[in-house]
This record gives sequence, structure tokens and C-alpha cells, in this order.
Amino acid sequence: SVIQSLYSLSLLAEGWRRRVETDSSVQVEELFDRVGTISHQALKEMRLLVYELRPLELGEDGLLGALHQRLGVVESRAGMDARLRADTLLELAPDIEEELYWIAVEALNNTLKHASATQVSVLVQSSEDCVTLKVIDNGCGFDPAALKPGGLGLTTMRERSEKLGGTLDVTSRVAQGTTVEVIIPTGKT
Repeated sequence: SVIQSLYSLSLLAEGWRRRVETDSSVQVEELFDRVGTISHQALKEMRLLVYELRPLELGEDGLLGALHQRLGVVESRAGMDARLRADTLLELAPDIEEELYWIAVEALNNTLKHASATQVSVLVQSSEDCVTLKVIDNGCGFDPAALKPGGLGLTTMRERSEKLGGTLDVTSRVAQGTTVEVIIPTGKT
């Protein structure tokens, strides 16, 4: 998608340059707004790609440290108000931490790519027998009933949660944001 965005930018810039040369009534502001929008989206995509190339910090920093780093490196730099809240310092099995991390990353990727959100929060709560992860954005939301089946991101998140005996719930309403909630049993009861 980054290549497509950059290719679109080059085609638009060349086409608009020609149009401005031949038609003095062209609204240049509109053209620059379109270029700005496309380049901003390409920049977000590039930040995401660069971040995903870096080695996973879970082993060193744990789930909360890795999520904190992700929010600072990707979402905050993309201009979002990104927050991480946790009720306690978690001691989870490595397989649970890894699956929760990748579920959060997929939810954050969806927010970054599709939601046009200005705020995103990641909440991690634990109880005696389970851990809950929520990714909440204030973006454009969507109608879950109109969602086409087979979306790889939602399918992958669901498979990761079910692998650990957990559940995934996605709630969204048009113009009211989206919440992805995962509940995983920890086996500590």
C-alpha cells in the first residue's frame, strides 16, 4: 500500500502540474490537500513497516513495556493521543504475553490504517483467573453487520485468542469508534 500511495502521489503531481499550466482557474489548495492526505497515509504506513521490522521487545520489557514502546514509536508519531493503562504489573506466561501483544498490534494497525482516529487507548487488566486487553479508539467506526467475512486481521486476532482458550469481542458503531476486547484465562485459579 505504501508503493501504491507513492505511485499515486507521483501521478497526481504530474497530472496536476500539467493542469495548472493549462488552466489558471484550478484550485491549487485542493490539489495540495489531496497530496498532503496521501503522503500522510504513506508516512503512517512506512512507520508501521519500519516498526514491524524491529525485533520484538517482549522478552526484555514484557507485555506492558512492548506496548508502551509500540504506542510511542508508531501511534504517537502518527499524531494520535496514545495511552496505555494497566491496573497492575503483570506476570503472565510468555505465550499469553506474545499472543496478547500481537492481538494488540493488529488492533492498533487497524486503527492506524482505517479508523482516522485521533485517540487510542490500550487497557490491560488482570484478575485472579484472567487477563483482559482492550484497544479503544475514537475513530470513524464501522457497522459490524456490514463487515465482509474473511478479513484476515479479525480472523487472526480471533484465532490467537481462541488458541489460549479466550474470547475476542469487537464492538463498533459508525462515527463512534471501535473497541477490541480480548479475555484470556490465566489458569491461576
